[in-house]
Amino acid sequence: MIIREIEAGSGVFGISPAGDGVKIEYYRGKDISASVPESIEGRPLTEIGKKAFLGIKTLLRISLPDTVESIGDWAFASCSALEEIELPQRKITFGNGLFKDCDKLLRVKVRKSGGNKERETFLDKEEVGKSLRDSMEDDLAYLLALAVSKLDAGYLLDTERAGSPEWTGSLDGLLRTMLGRDDSEGFSKMLLCGEEDYVGDESNLDTYILLRKREKVRALLIRFLHDGGLSENDREVFGEYLKQNMQAVVWPLVLEEHGSEREYFDLLINIGCISEENISRLIDSMGDRYTQMKGYLIRFKGESKGSGDPFGELEL
Repeated sequence: MIIREIEAGSGVFGISPAGDGVKIEYYRGKDISASVPESIEGRPLTEIGKKAFLGIKTLLRISLPDTVESIGDWAFASCSALEEIELPQRKITFGNGLFKDCDKLLRVKVRKSGGNKERETFLDKEEVGKSLRDSMEDDLAYLLALAVSKLDAGYLLDTERAGSPEWTGSLDGLLRTMLGRDDSEGFSKMLLCGEEDYVGDESNLDTYILLRKREKVRALLIRFLHDGGLSENDREVFGEYLKQNMQAVVWPLVLEEHGSEREYFDLLINIGCISEENISRLIDSMGDRYTQMKGYLIRFKGESKGSGDPFGELEL
């Protein structure tokens, strides 16, 4: 196999022939954003090779062209800063573990590509304006990232079906399965496979269980914030899990990871996790931290007093 190097931003691509097209074998560089070209020297870019971007720590965003047909195993694995990837809406053969250990992946955007029929998504169910349609497309990007990163469901990385009722049904079915899983599952196996070498908080069962619960809560928060296609039954099931784990898991996690983001506090109010019964206790637990959102909750509590529906009149 002949590999040549060509310039790619501040780095280089290693490329090789792939039938009538070109394959990226590797990338070397420190670019924050990368856009893979549709063609190289007059030949279409059709393949991203196995481990092509493996372990690139600086990469935040990458866009792949309409011409790409296959992406090899672990192509973007361990890209620890990667937040967004943009893919064309077309048939693509995906390898295994594409985004393994990409813990910061937030969005997998699907771009309409030339000549393809539009897929049916939750945003096609009614006539919507451009701003709302764009917002709902953004929801889909977050849900795709949820599927392939936090749920490790590579089979849901389907750029042609993503967002269809069947696709969102599969996603929510996976979330239901996740909620029903015993939080201690895998603990004994983890210790047996490397107890003498294992160092970390997860070696304690209580901590291990807490971390599994936090994983579930993170996934549910994303689903509620991007709730296109979410059925009323699943909304109730997921909301009940958050309410049951509000004090011990949900509230500490939201403060720690989203303590200045109002949308999370609004969400907790809307699904009943913050209520008349617990709001004073939650405010007290914030201490001198998170002053902006603490003030918001104090105002919320004060403006709600005396109303028939104390949590129904404040405009969020």
